[in-house]
Amino acid sequence: MEVNTLAFIAVLLFLAVPTAFLLIPYVKTAS
Repeated sequence: MEVNTLAFIAVLLFLAVPTAFLLIPYVKTAS
């Protein structure tokens, strides 16, 4: 099975962006 690098990066960004939007306010309120 071939690993599509572009698809992998797209999924990574798709998961990372919402996670960042959730983590940034949490880190600001926690510190």
